[in-house]
Amino acid sequence: MVRGSANPKHLRLPLRLKKARKQSGLTRMALAQLSEVSTPTALYVETGQQIPTVGTIARLASALAMSAAWLAYGIGEQVIEGPPIDCSGMGARLRTARAEQGHTKASLARLAELNPGSIAGIENGGQAGVDTVERLAKELRVSPAWLAFGVGDRELLRRRSRLAISPTTENNSRDTLTGKSTEKGEPSRA
Repeated sequence: MVRGSANPKHLRLPLRLKKARKQSGLTRMALAQLSEVSTPTALYVETGQQIPTVGTIARLASALAMSAAWLAYGIGEQVIEGPPIDCSGMGARLRTARAEQGHTKASLARLAELNPGSIAGIENGGQAGVDTVERLAKELRVSPAWLAFGVGDRELLRRRSRLAISPTTENNSRDTLTGKSTEKGEPSRA
């Protein structure tokens, strides 16, 4: 039974940020200073009053020694080894994915409920909110972590779809397992 669409991955970002900040023992003010974002921005993101850009997430994640992909979208491991990740190259990844699927800026904008100027801005090196990146990634059928930060698998892992089983299909499957006839006098073949 379908109960609507899944919640956006960025929805739990405030909870992940608060958890990571508390684990690191930082105050909001200390986190803001380390990440070079304003104290109000750190507060508003953590309390869910503001949706941050992927650049802000990259700076917060770097200050917390966390994965930007995990912080923004809950994808991958919380803690990463190696240099901090940023969102450079996001415009090129968007342009490539869009072109490979035959979308114009206008057609992708319609699908993602954006304006073509927003897509042009991102492709030319501009920033975008984690929500915008997630909408674009969904329409392009790519991972938002890959699109924003260039990490992880490019393609989204799809959930297995359930097959609709009709009573006839169910009976035929049961007959196949038991060796009962499906046609007049003919045994079923597995």
